[in-house]
Amino acid sequence: MNAPHQPDVGIDLTRRQEPLSLTDIGRAFGLSSRGAVHRWHKPPGQSAMDGKPPATTPALHAVAEALGTPLDRALVASARPRFPVDVVLALGKALGYLDADGRIVEELRGKGRGRWLPAAPTIDPATGKRRVYTNHLATALGVGNEAIERSLTRGVLTAPDGTDELDRNFWWAPTANAILIDQAQRRNQKPDTAKFF
Repeated sequence: MNAPHQPDVGIDLTRRQEPLSLTDIGRAFGLSSRGAVHRWHKPPGQSAMDGKPPATTPALHAVAEALGTPLDRALVASARPRFPVDVVLALGKALGYLDADGRIVEELRGKGRGRWLPAAPTIDPATGKRRVYTNHLATALGVGNEAIERSLTRGVLTAPDGTDELDRNFWWAPTANAILIDQAQRRNQKPDTAKFF
């Protein structure tokens, strides 16, 4: 007798020890295809980039470098590339697919294409510091993402501290908290520390 079909719940990276293939990484992050994961491993061919070398290191390689985790060149260059679990966990947390405990963020399961922002602040793989994105700052300030973008364009808001592995702007948590304090003071209000990151 056939068992009823169980939905794919991904791969529990907190229990995994052997390196993961690109397909396994996609499943662990709840992605419906491995296209994004492939781009995190290998940049577009130079012919697609008019012969220019890639501007940035692919995300999986950048995270491995940031962690100081050496990649087994034979595993990475094989027909079925595989990456160490610690690199995959750190990337998942950095991009917002995984929470701080390494579990999938359910709101993102099967998330479509495009540039989306993480549901919660992410964790920088190199430093372990929290990164706050436009949507988090907008929510804390009670405005829309567009208002944050306009404020950045006008130079009214503190510039982002950097960009993540997908080139999304972020602020470190202390910078984001300073922005909340500054905005409250501009409105002659006391900062709401419950909204701090």
